[in-house]
Amino acid sequence: MIRRESLLQVLLVGLWVLVVTRVLSLMPPGACWVGWNSDMAIPVLQINDAVINPFRFYYYGQDRLGAWPWMLMQAARPLSGGGWTVHALILWHTLWTCAACFALLRLHRWGGWVLAAAYAALLMVLPGQNVEHMFALGHAFGWQTTAMLVSWWALARMLEALAGPTPVASGARRWGAGAALFAALACWSSPTSGPMLLAFLSVWGLFVAFQGPAGRARWRLLWSVLPVGVGIVTEVILRNRYHHFARKHFGQRYGTNIQMDLGYLGENTHAILERLRTAAPGPWVLVGWGLGLVALAFLVGQARRRTLDTRSDLARLAALTLMFTAGSVANALLTVLVTHVRLNGYEARYLVPTFVFGCLALAMGVLFLLSWVPALRAHMKGLGALLASGLLLGGYVFAREPMPRDPLLEQAYVVANALVEREPGHVLLGGYWDSYLVGALDPLGRIPTVVFKGEYLRTPFWTRDLREGPGAWVVFRREGEEARTATAPPWLIQYGTVLRLAEAHAVLAPPFQVARYVNETRHTVPVRLAPERGFKPCEAGASVTVHFERPVERGLLLVASRTPPEGIEVEAPGADEARLEANLGAWRVHLKGSRPIDQVTLRVRARVESEFCDFYGAALVTGAALDAAPP
Repeated sequence: MIRRESLLQVLLVGLWVLVVTRVLSLMPPGACWVGWNSDMAIPVLQINDAVINPFRFYYYGQDRLGAWPWMLMQAARPLSGGGWTVHALILWHTLWTCAACFALLRLHRWGGWVLAAAYAALLMVLPGQNVEHMFALGHAFGWQTTAMLVSWWALARMLEALAGPTPVASGARRWGAGAALFAALACWSSPTSGPMLLAFLSVWGLFVAFQGPAGRARWRLLWSVLPVGVGIVTEVILRNRYHHFARKHFGQRYGTNIQMDLGYLGENTHAILERLRTAAPGPWVLVGWGLGLVALAFLVGQARRRTLDTRSDLARLAALTLMFTAGSVANALLTVLVTHVRLNGYEARYLVPTFVFGCLALAMGVLFLLSWVPALRAHMKGLGALLASGLLLGGYVFAREPMPRDPLLEQAYVVANALVEREPGHVLLGGYWDSYLVGALDPLGRIPTVVFKGEYLRTPFWTRDLREGPGAWVVFRREGEEARTATAPPWLIQYGTVLRLAEAHAVLAPPFQVARYVNETRHTVPVRLAPERGFKPCEAGASVTVHFERPVERGLLLVASRTPPEGIEVEAPGADEARLEANLGAWRVHLKGSRPIDQVTLRVRARVESEFCDFYGAALVTGAALDAAPP
């Protein structure tokens, strides 16, 4: 018997290794799930970050994706031999996501093999059809799913121990501690884990309670809620600590809009159902929900007739089908209720847990229906093994084609290597979608990266490096005609730092063009704004006056705004010339006069139709910096 168990364990590990290697074969070097972009790059920045503080508890600048997997890699960075790479993170992510197979195996003595095989087949066959987001580096679904399933397995064992005559001796505390740990990791990965775990628990808890301990002893089953509560409270504490730290050090909470969307429930419901109907594997999920309803009807009917045997395979398969259906529906309901999903166009990626648990409900539902047939009931163990084998073989053989090499990732590597060879430690500045995907690719973390003012800054801790450093790299992504004709702007003003163009084509790796800028803030005259804040450069009649601490006869006034200056009127008393130019978030007012100029007023003559209506301050450049500036 012991030898048979050992052989099964060896078989299990061998099959799991095959699944992992098959999934990894879909991701050759130079490729990345869902494509390489700045969203995927942020976790790569984090795993090589030398600092751990509350702002690092979550994905940079976002409070709904827990960073514990990346913090573990941060802690282990001394063992990496020179920093972690993109593919090291892909390997860790894949191993963790595939490890859910072990938890699924434990949920039923032979049906668990079908669950694990269905999950493995899902990972191998359906990437490319929304489930690939399980492996996307910038998403929490893979981390969240495995943590939830392990927590749920421990919760099920805890419930069984609590239902027995000697809960402590049966390990209720031990299973409860394990469930709490993984519930905390799941909720930290995503706060949506709490409601899904409660949905699982409500189904299985009622199922166990039906034939659980009698009388007052039945109330001890409520202790099973405690591990989920620990997970939810842990996430709330971490998120509050993150908000407090961000507000104290960076001036804002860096929170996500996850408010209830009660005014759009009808519209949201229709949009989510449409996604389920059209986005693979949504139709299979709807079939799984239908089988969940059949399982519910069966359990209720058996309970009403007092014939429900919670120890029978038929009843347990029905309960598992209903449990996975409940988790799948719970996530779908969250997407209906939360504003964030509507504001992001009801993207199918928010339904990934719904897809995964819905497909598992389908697998269990098929087993449940087969077990309901009296002629097949005695052969279900063999049928389950056959079904599991078919799912694994089908998933392995019909796995999707490997992802193609990503040329953007390859060129981003070229740029990153060139930057660290020339000026390691120089700040990299650019648009959100142009900067982080380059800055993340140095494993030694020598490319501190920030984005243009007004875009989503996820690394506010590096703006100080920009202000105090000698200069910056500025990356642009240009293609087609723009790549041949566009030029780097001669001046930039970012986060109060004045940057002068020194080398327009410092690095060229199409579609990337990197320019080198010098920090000229030391050559500026302090200014005072009137009014200090509230200037709207797109609203007719709005005005701001820039007062110079020291009058000048020649200078360059830089105004930080992304609004086009077509409707702007410049008033500069005493100036012979006050010429206005603009590009890339900076207006330039060239000042020259026969007598000192001590102020400039900018007034909006007519309303400007623009995507942006922002103003971030001004700076006056004088002296030697003007002579060194490009024409």
